[in-house]
Amino acid sequence: MATDQEEGRWEELRAAMERGGAAEVIRYIEAIEDPETRRTVYAVAQKGFGNRKWDGRNFDALVEVVTAGIGETLQQALQGGDGETAWKLTDFANRLSYNLSADLAECWPGDEAPRERHHIEAGLRAAEDCVRWRRELGKPPDRRAMAYWAVGMHQMSLGNLHEAVGAFETASGLARLSVVGTGRDEVKVGSDFGVLLYAGYLGIVRWMLGDPEGRAQYEAACAAFDESAAKFEGEEQEDAVFGVAQLRWVAGKFRPDAHATVVEQ
Repeated sequence: MATDQEEGRWEELRAAMERGGAAEVIRYIEAIEDPETRRTVYAVAQKGFGNRKWDGRNFDALVEVVTAGIGETLQQALQGGDGETAWKLTDFANRLSYNLSADLAECWPGDEAPRERHHIEAGLRAAEDCVRWRRELGKPPDRRAMAYWAVGMHQMSLGNLHEAVGAFETASGLARLSVVGTGRDEVKVGSDFGVLLYAGYLGIVRWMLGDPEGRAQYEAACAAFDESAAKFEGEEQEDAVFGVAQLRWVAGKFRPDAHATVVEQ
């Protein structure tokens, strides 16, 4: 939930956007004297323009504002030297970039906002930056897997299906690595969220390529999520419901014949 201060900033950002577009938003933020506050306000802008309602809502403006925020943060990192400060600033840019990539992805249930090819390409570039940064920053396997998932999602939207397979395979491998030895690294009820989600995505894109085992892999991931939602409560149940809804939305979008499977289940 946004704090009163965040809400106030959002109202000012929205007013700037509706008054003068992305350029006006960037001018508003860059006029803030304190570097940390500038970064924070760019993050508020990403969250607001990516997820909230505003007059004239469009992805071009979102990309322009968040790209400026990433550039500002990386410039601060260069000025911060090679130590912990630079690491934290690069990580901040990494998070902005991932969130931008996710905002541009065609995977959110109920989100029918049209993306043009250049929006998907911008999302792919943002995801590829995250892959590099998360490796350089020494991020754990599950966080690196998220970046590869974003790469795969945008490659799938662009029709680069073999590239999407490679990205989803890497995401799946990293997700399993993150929980190896826990018994949650297989596609079954109660397994790790990432293990199930990325397996489902891999199944969808293999199905799109004509691999008959792809559909079975997708359906196995959905079944594991469904069983987990029925068995568990609280956060585990919420995650399972969210995961299966996302997989079915994407399968229905990219494989219209998946709808019959959804109805039967």
